[in-house]
Amino acid sequence: MGFDVIDGELYDEETGEYAGPASGWIKGDESPEDLALLVMRKRMDIEAAIDAETAKMHTILANCTAIIAKQSARLAWLERQYNAQLQDYAMSQLPRKADGTLKVKTWTCPFGTVSFRTIAERVKVVDEEETVAWLMHHNPEAIKTKHTVLVSKLSDFALDHAPGLDLIPASESVTIKTV
Repeated sequence: MGFDVIDGELYDEETGEYAGPASGWIKGDESPEDLALLVMRKRMDIEAAIDAETAKMHTILANCTAIIAKQSARLAWLERQYNAQLQDYAMSQLPRKADGTLKVKTWTCPFGTVSFRTIAERVKVVDEEETVAWLMHHNPEAIKTKHTVLVSKLSDFALDHAPGLDLIPASESVTIKTV
């Protein structure tokens, strides 16, 4: 079993495990009191080094967090200012079939992509208590045992008449990626 010496410290060459200092700071002829004091001093030095590195890490993390917050604010401004224009341009650049429908839904440039996706129409329960009360009488199979609305089980009659439901129309979603 061999050791590698790195910065005055020994490491097992097979496992990489720390194997002690290369300098031999314990000579072996110390009294029990001297050995105890020496070990305590080394322990204090190592713990202080750990605390110092931990403080550095927290400072670096705080600085990076501040940098990210500033960059996020810049990105939010850029999106507010230009996303609508970017989306319009990207949509105008997409190839179309003879009938006018899109062949592809993603515009690509060297710096990223703008993707358009169709989001299917869905039902959103706005007032669950009111909707459940109505469905108990008119469409009970659309209710779970715990009295929540199963949107997939709503009948057409319930969609038209049950209070507390909003029909969200189909729409396009846009995803802009750079990284």
